[in-house]
Amino acid sequence: MKKTTNLPKQTKEWEMACVKTRRNLGKREERLSVFKIGKKQKVLDLGCGDGLNTSILVKKGVKNIVGVDISSKLVKNAKSINPKIKFYKASAEKLPFKDNSFDVVLVDSVFHHLMGYSKSLLEIKRVLKPKGRLCFIEPHNSLVRNIYDKLCEWSIGKYIPLLKNRRDSYLKEIDFMKHWLRTEKSFFKKLVNLGFKEKMKKLDMLSVIGIYEVK
Repeated sequence: MKKTTNLPKQTKEWEMACVKTRRNLGKREERLSVFKIGKKQKVLDLGCGDGLNTSILVKKGVKNIVGVDISSKLVKNAKSINPKIKFYKASAEKLPFKDNSFDVVLVDSVFHHLMGYSKSLLEIKRVLKPKGRLCFIEPHNSLVRNIYDKLCEWSIGKYIPLLKNRRDSYLKEIDFMKHWLRTEKSFFKKLVNLGFKEKMKKLDMLSVIGIYEVK
Protein backbone atom coordinates (compact mmCIF):
# COMPACT_ATOMS: atom_id res chain seq x y z
CA MET A 1 0.00 0.00 0.00
CA LYS A 2 1.44 3.38 -0.96
CA LYS A 3 2.19 5.79 1.87
CA THR A 4 0.19 8.51 0.12
CA THR A 5 -2.97 6.46 0.61
CA ASN A 6 -2.82 7.33 4.32
CA LEU A 7 -4.96 4.46 5.54
CA PRO A 8 -4.44 2.21 8.57
CA LYS A 9 -3.38 -1.40 8.16
CA GLN A 10 -6.57 -3.46 7.89
CA THR A 11 -5.96 -6.24 10.41
CA LYS A 12 -8.51 -8.86 11.39
CA GLU A 13 -8.49 -7.59 14.97
CA TRP A 14 -9.05 -3.97 13.90
CA GLU A 15 -11.91 -4.93 11.59
CA MET A 16 -13.75 -7.00 14.17
CA ALA A 17 -13.24 -4.40 16.90
CA CYS A 18 -14.83 -1.78 14.66
CA VAL A 19 -17.77 -4.04 13.88
CA LYS A 20 -18.39 -4.76 17.57
CA THR A 21 -18.42 -1.09 18.54
CA ARG A 22 -20.85 0.03 15.81
CA ARG A 23 -23.79 -2.40 16.11
CA ASN A 24 -26.33 -0.33 18.07
CA LEU A 25 -29.13 -0.54 15.50
CA GLY A 26 -31.53 1.84 17.22
CA LYS A 27 -28.95 4.60 17.55
CA ARG A 28 -27.64 4.04 14.04
CA GLU A 29 -31.12 4.15 12.45
CA GLU A 30 -31.83 7.35 14.35
CA ARG A 31 -28.62 8.97 13.15
CA LEU A 32 -29.10 7.94 9.53
CA SER A 33 -32.67 9.30 9.55
CA VAL A 34 -31.21 12.80 10.01
CA PHE A 35 -29.95 12.64 6.42
CA LYS A 36 -33.46 12.12 4.97
CA ILE A 37 -32.15 9.95 2.14
CA GLY A 38 -34.89 9.45 -0.44
CA LYS A 39 -35.99 6.03 -1.68
CA LYS A 40 -35.28 6.97 -5.30
CA GLN A 41 -31.87 8.52 -4.71
CA LYS A 42 -28.68 6.80 -5.81
CA VAL A 43 -26.46 6.35 -2.76
CA LEU A 44 -22.78 5.51 -2.34
CA ASP A 45 -22.08 3.97 1.07
CA LEU A 46 -18.39 4.90 1.25
CA GLY A 47 -16.53 2.90 3.87
CA CYS A 48 -19.48 0.52 4.11
CA GLY A 49 -17.74 -1.90 6.46
CA ASP A 50 -19.75 -5.10 6.85
CA GLY A 51 -22.84 -3.49 5.31
CA LEU A 52 -24.76 -2.42 8.42
CA ASN A 53 -25.74 1.02 7.11
CA THR A 54 -26.53 -0.45 3.71
CA SER A 55 -28.91 -2.92 5.38
CA ILE A 56 -30.66 -0.10 7.24
CA LEU A 57 -31.12 1.93 4.05
CA VAL A 58 -32.45 -1.12 2.18
CA LYS A 59 -34.89 -1.72 5.02
CA LYS A 60 -36.09 1.87 4.65
CA GLY A 61 -36.80 1.30 0.95
CA VAL A 62 -33.67 2.80 -0.63
CA LYS A 63 -32.94 0.45 -3.53
CA ASN A 64 -30.19 2.12 -5.55
CA ILE A 65 -27.18 1.70 -3.26
CA VAL A 66 -23.54 0.90 -3.98
CA GLY A 67 -21.04 0.03 -1.23
CA VAL A 68 -17.28 0.60 -1.12
CA ASP A 69 -14.68 -0.42 1.45
CA ILE A 70 -10.91 -0.86 1.42
CA SER A 71 -11.14 -4.13 3.36
CA SER A 72 -11.69 -7.27 1.27
CA LYS A 73 -12.99 -9.13 4.32
CA LEU A 74 -15.59 -6.49 5.15
CA VAL A 75 -16.70 -6.24 1.51
CA LYS A 76 -17.22 -10.00 1.49
CA ASN A 77 -19.26 -9.77 4.70
CA ALA A 78 -21.34 -6.93 3.28
CA LYS A 79 -22.12 -8.94 0.15
CA SER A 80 -23.24 -11.92 2.20
CA ILE A 81 -25.66 -9.74 4.16
CA ASN A 82 -26.91 -7.75 1.16
CA PRO A 83 -26.57 -10.08 -1.88
CA LYS A 84 -28.60 -7.81 -4.19
CA ILE A 85 -26.34 -4.80 -3.61
CA LYS A 86 -23.09 -4.18 -5.52
CA PHE A 87 -19.99 -3.77 -3.36
CA TYR A 88 -16.48 -2.81 -4.46
CA LYS A 89 -13.07 -2.96 -2.83
CA ALA A 90 -11.60 0.51 -3.33
CA SER A 91 -9.98 3.46 -1.62
CA ALA A 92 -11.85 6.69 -0.85
CA GLU A 93 -9.06 8.44 -2.72
CA LYS A 94 -9.69 6.57 -5.99
CA LEU A 95 -13.32 5.63 -6.56
CA PRO A 96 -14.21 3.34 -9.50
CA PHE A 97 -17.20 5.41 -10.68
CA LYS A 98 -17.95 7.95 -13.38
CA ASP A 99 -18.43 11.65 -12.71
CA ASN A 100 -21.85 12.77 -11.44
CA SER A 101 -22.94 9.24 -10.51
CA PHE A 102 -24.60 9.70 -7.10
CA ASP A 103 -27.20 11.85 -5.36
CA VAL A 104 -25.78 11.05 -1.92
CA VAL A 105 -22.41 9.90 -0.62
CA LEU A 106 -22.75 8.49 2.89
CA VAL A 107 -19.53 8.45 4.92
CA ASP A 108 -19.77 6.92 8.39
CA SER A 109 -16.57 6.96 10.46
CA VAL A 110 -14.16 7.04 7.53
CA PHE A 111 -12.53 10.48 7.41
CA HIS A 112 -10.85 9.91 10.77
CA HIS A 113 -8.95 7.00 9.16
CA LEU A 114 -7.19 9.41 6.79
CA MET A 115 -4.12 11.55 7.37
CA GLY A 116 -5.15 13.86 4.54
CA TYR A 117 -8.61 14.80 3.27
CA SER A 118 -8.20 16.57 -0.07
CA LYS A 119 -7.99 13.50 -2.33
CA SER A 120 -11.02 11.78 -0.84
CA LEU A 121 -13.11 14.97 -0.80
CA LEU A 122 -12.26 15.73 -4.43
CA GLU A 123 -13.22 12.17 -5.40
CA ILE A 124 -16.51 12.50 -3.52
CA LYS A 125 -17.20 15.82 -5.23
CA ARG A 126 -16.40 14.25 -8.60
CA VAL A 127 -18.85 11.35 -8.24
CA LEU A 128 -21.65 13.49 -6.79
CA LYS A 129 -24.25 14.99 -9.10
CA PRO A 130 -24.76 18.79 -9.08
CA LYS A 131 -26.45 19.67 -5.76
CA GLY A 132 -25.57 16.18 -4.54
CA ARG A 133 -25.02 15.74 -0.81
CA LEU A 134 -22.15 14.46 1.27
CA CYS A 135 -23.60 13.06 4.51
CA PHE A 136 -21.13 12.06 7.20
CA ILE A 137 -20.75 11.00 10.83
CA GLU A 138 -17.38 11.38 12.52
CA PRO A 139 -15.90 11.74 16.02
CA HIS A 140 -16.13 15.20 17.61
CA ASN A 141 -13.36 16.77 19.65
CA SER A 142 -15.36 17.31 22.83
CA LEU A 143 -14.53 17.12 26.53
CA VAL A 144 -16.54 13.89 26.88
CA ARG A 145 -14.74 12.32 23.91
CA ASN A 146 -11.36 13.26 25.39
CA ILE A 147 -12.29 11.66 28.72
CA TYR A 148 -13.47 8.48 26.98
CA ASP A 149 -10.28 8.31 24.95
CA LYS A 150 -8.05 8.79 28.00
CA LEU A 151 -9.86 5.97 29.82
CA CYS A 152 -9.32 3.77 26.76
CA GLU A 153 -5.61 4.56 26.75
CA TRP A 154 -5.20 3.62 30.40
CA SER A 155 -5.07 -0.08 31.26
CA ILE A 156 -8.04 0.33 33.60
CA GLY A 157 -10.21 0.64 30.48
CA LYS A 158 -10.00 -3.09 29.75
CA TYR A 159 -11.74 -3.81 33.06
CA ILE A 160 -14.69 -1.49 32.34
CA PRO A 161 -17.36 -3.44 30.35
CA LEU A 162 -18.67 -0.28 28.66
CA LEU A 163 -15.22 0.52 27.29
CA LYS A 164 -13.68 -2.87 26.53
CA ASN A 165 -14.69 -3.22 22.83
CA ARG A 166 -14.29 0.50 22.24
CA ARG A 167 -10.80 0.34 23.73
CA ASP A 168 -9.74 -2.45 21.35
CA SER A 169 -10.84 -0.43 18.36
CA TYR A 170 -9.46 2.89 19.61
CA LEU A 171 -5.97 1.60 20.40
CA LYS A 172 -5.63 0.13 16.90
CA GLU A 173 -6.44 3.48 15.28
CA ILE A 174 -5.14 5.84 17.97
CA ASP A 175 -2.72 7.78 15.73
CA PHE A 176 -5.44 8.38 13.15
CA MET A 177 -8.00 9.35 15.79
CA LYS A 178 -5.67 11.84 17.45
CA HIS A 179 -4.84 13.33 14.05
CA TRP A 180 -8.54 13.68 13.19
CA LEU A 181 -9.40 15.38 16.48
CA ARG A 182 -6.50 17.83 16.01
CA THR A 183 -7.58 18.67 12.46
CA GLU A 184 -11.40 18.50 12.77
CA LYS A 185 -11.86 22.26 12.36
CA SER A 186 -9.53 22.46 9.37
CA PHE A 187 -11.50 19.61 7.76
CA PHE A 188 -14.63 21.77 7.69
CA LYS A 189 -12.70 24.70 6.23
CA LYS A 190 -11.32 22.40 3.54
CA LEU A 191 -14.85 21.24 2.65
CA VAL A 192 -15.85 24.83 1.93
CA ASN A 193 -12.63 25.62 0.07
CA LEU A 194 -13.17 22.60 -2.19
CA GLY A 195 -16.66 23.69 -3.18
CA PHE A 196 -19.02 22.17 -0.63
CA LYS A 197 -21.76 24.21 1.03
CA GLU A 198 -22.77 23.49 4.61
CA LYS A 199 -26.44 22.50 4.89
CA MET A 200 -26.31 21.06 8.41
CA LYS A 201 -23.73 20.45 11.10
CA LYS A 202 -24.86 18.85 14.36
CA LEU A 203 -22.51 18.30 17.29
CA ASP A 204 -23.15 16.03 20.25
CA MET A 205 -20.96 14.78 23.11
CA LEU A 206 -19.06 12.30 20.94
CA SER A 207 -19.88 12.89 17.27
CA VAL A 208 -20.41 15.40 14.51
CA ILE A 209 -23.12 14.79 11.91
CA GLY A 210 -22.84 16.85 8.73
CA ILE A 211 -24.60 17.44 5.43
CA TYR A 212 -22.67 19.35 2.77
CA GLU A 213 -23.91 20.03 -0.74
CA VAL A 214 -21.87 20.34 -3.91
CA LYS A 215 -22.15 23.95 -5.09
